[in-house]
Amino acid sequence: MAVLDRINGKWGRGTLRAASVPATPDWRMRRELMSQSYTTNLDQLWKVACV
Repeated sequence: MAVLDRINGKWGRGTLRAASVPATPDWRMRRELMSQSYTTNLDQLWKVACV
């Protein structure tokens, strides 16, 4: 990983990457599920509980 970091540092981020990471990933954030005021309205945050 140190060599990979050095090469990416010299030639630019993303020049080399692990083989498990696709060049163009199919996944992305589902913006239609995001709250319209996700930074200001605390009552719209999801509540998670461990039981």
